[in-house]
Amino acid sequence: MEIYEKVRKYLYENIGHLTTAGTPRYDVKENAWKVPVLCKTERGIIVIGEFELDKDGNFLNIPTKQEMLKTVEMEMERLPYLYYGSKKELDEHKIRPVII
Repeated sequence: MEIYEKVRKYLYENIGHLTTAGTPRYDVKENAWKVPVLCKTERGIIVIGEFELDKDGNFLNIPTKQEMLKTVEMEMERLPYLYYGSKKELDEHKIRPVII
């Protein structure tokens, strides 16, 4: 089974449909495949973990669901978001607008 498909299937069956595998890359020094875990959020797609597989496609390291959830929480706190409101509403919520 292809590396990408193996990780994607594991995520779908064990974590949920909002996660998927990113592009696998082969680490020559470690002789292992590294596959990022991508998560769809309301603020975009973020990387929340990484699988490691040996050259034959056997799992070496699988991030736990708890680790990935913690990463999502931490990343969501850091990500900017759009908030549409009047100056009065922004002031009431103590939101400082950023001009782009």
